[in-house]
Amino acid sequence: MMSGLRRLHTAMCVAVATCAVTLGSIGAAHADLVDSVKTSRSRAEISAFLAAKAETAMKKGDRERAIVLYQALVTARGPASAEAKELAKAWTLAGQSEDAARVWEEYASASSDPAAKTEALKEAERLRTTPDPFRKQIQLPTLAAEAKDAFKRGRAAFKKKQYGDALVYFHIGYALAPDLPGFLRELGATYDKLQAKDKKIDFYRAYLLRRPFGKNADEVRKELAGHRGTLATLNLESSLPCEQVWVNGQMVPGKMPQKKLIVAPGRYKAFCLNRQYEFGRFERTTIGAGGEATIKFNWAIIENRLENPLGRIKIEDPDFPGEMVDLGVSSPKLGALVHADGRALKLIVQDDSGTRVEERSIRIRPGETFVVKW
Repeated sequence: MMSGLRRLHTAMCVAVATCAVTLGSIGAAHADLVDSVKTSRSRAEISAFLAAKAETAMKKGDRERAIVLYQALVTARGPASAEAKELAKAWTLAGQSEDAARVWEEYASASSDPAAKTEALKEAERLRTTPDPFRKQIQLPTLAAEAKDAFKRGRAAFKKKQYGDALVYFHIGYALAPDLPGFLRELGATYDKLQAKDKKIDFYRAYLLRRPFGKNADEVRKELAGHRGTLATLNLESSLPCEQVWVNGQMVPGKMPQKKLIVAPGRYKAFCLNRQYEFGRFERTTIGAGGEATIKFNWAIIENRLENPLGRIKIEDPDFPGEMVDLGVSSPKLGALVHADGRALKLIVQDDSGTRVEERSIRIRPGETFVVKW
């Protein structure tokens, strides 16, 4: 059981790391056409301008930069390439075992070598079962200079009507800098030339799902507005103020509540942070095309007035009945998740020596400040 301060620290680390992962995984969005499209030159030749930079970043220990560069290389060369193995190693060295496992699993799925497949799955299982306990949040960089170089090469290929090459170049640029202005138009035009309008829509929706507040998000919404049933609606609410709200790893601009946000259909994970009350909580939902969903953070403030003797509070997690959360003693007022309808929760109060212990059943409404006394 975690104290309030430790819970908040852990939640904040996860939220920032999620942001990094989202940025990092974006290059793989609906990459099936990128994997299969015919190109005039080999994938290795097309992406060669990044290979030395990725190797140098790894040698220098610049793992975040190496991750972004290797993701771009994997976009071009495929999930079973040698660069995919380097990407998995970079994620591992950065302490991001979940992302490393995902890359190994994708490698195994794409590999035609039975021995390599078995080894990759074994490593993925190891990483998932023994995550790094000292994992820290990381922020992947935006490599704008390299992305602009990729887009320049893509435009040259497009001009020569080498549309397969152009698509690969533009996806490389996308992996390097997903919010670089203007690239979506070029990607969309390339999909059109390849007679792949459905893939274009899929790609745009994948971008919007991962970057709902990205610099190109409004442009994507405009592009998809004319395609009926391709978008969805998300509402965000909280019973008490959130200092920050994150959705799919991006901070939500503006204040709560957020009504009628136009988003892509798919899975959404939202995070509410309030440092004053050491509250950090994830909520999730899935929205179908043309559908609408609401994520609401139902929480209250627990005020500790346990005096003579001093005591501490444990409250039941409403999402996991019977599991108790230690609120700690770092502050007399701390945030805690409660049932939306105020249903009863178990509360345990005890003094520091453990000689006085009381178990109670309490009802707390979302938004309430609930005072606990002996």
